[in-house]
Amino acid sequence: MYKLFLYFFVITFAYSQTISFEEVLTDTLNNNNDLKNSKLDIDISSLNIDEVNALNYGKLNFESQVNRTNHAGYVFNSKLSSREATFKDFGFAQMGEPMNTQPTDLNYPEARTNINNKLTYDVALFTGFKISTQKDIRKLEKKINTLKLNMNKRELSFEVFKAYNGAVIAKEYIKALNEAIKTVNNIVKSSSIFYKEGLITSIDVKQAKAYKFELLANLANAKKRFNFAISYLRFLSSNNNITDVNNIKDIKLKLYDKSELLQQALTKKDSIKASILYKDIMKKSIDVAKGDYYPTLYSHLEYGYNDNRYNFSDDKDYYNAVIGLKYTLFDNSREIKVQKNKINYIKAKINHEKQINYIKMQIDNSIDDLNTKIAILSAKISSFDLAKKIFEQANKMYKNHLISMTDLLKQKSDFEVAQAELLNAKYQRYVAEAKVAKIINLDFLDLKD
Repeated sequence: MYKLFLYFFVITFAYSQTISFEEVLTDTLNNNNDLKNSKLDIDISSLNIDEVNALNYGKLNFESQVNRTNHAGYVFNSKLSSREATFKDFGFAQMGEPMNTQPTDLNYPEARTNINNKLTYDVALFTGFKISTQKDIRKLEKKINTLKLNMNKRELSFEVFKAYNGAVIAKEYIKALNEAIKTVNNIVKSSSIFYKEGLITSIDVKQAKAYKFELLANLANAKKRFNFAISYLRFLSSNNNITDVNNIKDIKLKLYDKSELLQQALTKKDSIKASILYKDIMKKSIDVAKGDYYPTLYSHLEYGYNDNRYNFSDDKDYYNAVIGLKYTLFDNSREIKVQKNKINYIKAKINHEKQINYIKMQIDNSIDDLNTKIAILSAKISSFDLAKKIFEQANKMYKNHLISMTDLLKQKSDFEVAQAELLNAKYQRYVAEAKVAKIINLDFLDLKD
């Protein structure tokens, strides 16, 4: 039995983990599936760049075509292509007949097999700068996807921060409730003694026990909140071994004024950078549309063998080299495309200004919220200290039979409420500061306690 108990203890210990904020955040950034998808988007962006680059190298194809037919045109053409045509194929055998005679050899040839093996190479020589502009757009898209990855990392970091500190606060509240239960147990014991001595009534004893049950209910809720926070951390980090957390993570930002924070946000904020890049993409899209006004220059090279059997003789080979020029003289849809892309560019500029105004609003609200949370925390600290002193004094007065059990439990309840509100105020202040850090694009892994 002892060995079995020891075995389960070792297994439980091996698969449990008390984790720090930095550790759970690192696990999240390494294992989160959404981030993996964002990284794959960057890989796709790189391939899109390679795809546009590939257009500059053209396309080389090998084609082998075998056909058999008695179609007069195809048969005659295949004989010409393989350099086998004779005067007989033209119908010269019936040259002495009237002019309206339909030559049998020409119109009703025997079925023929034709084999054409060829290499073709097609390349665009000039496309009105479309390829180079598309390449620039693909590079900008890759930068945007990189910024999106960073934004996703920062949002996940903020979620980890809230969940981690929520778990720590719940853990502290559980510890405080366990201490409170010990205190109430002592009150219950003393009330039982006082009751036996006839100093208090049975109602006082029952009130003390009822308050203990209330604390036990609060303890169950606190454990539920702790388990939920741990479960969320497991989900974010893909680490199912997390069972506990270490100390609170406090960012401790320097409190800049709003203008400094705004300048920092406008310089570093990934969403601002992304809106600038998107604006550049829309501007280059105008250039792509204008490319339709330029002529296009292309080349087609072909080398192959044509015969009624597989034959790579020099007598059967041929080549064809083409340089083509295409210029559209009239197409009113070109100007419509240009105007539509200009409108999209204007919209991108408007959205960029909108993003700047949104950042300004975020800075205003987040700093006001942080200052409010700091003031609330200061008030809750004072309230907690006062409630603690009042309860300690009430406890002494109860032992000296100067107040009733009802008064003592009321002061104890006020103390517990003050303690819960203090812990919540701490948590809210941590979250408010983390929001500021997120807005000004600070890296949560670089923030020191």
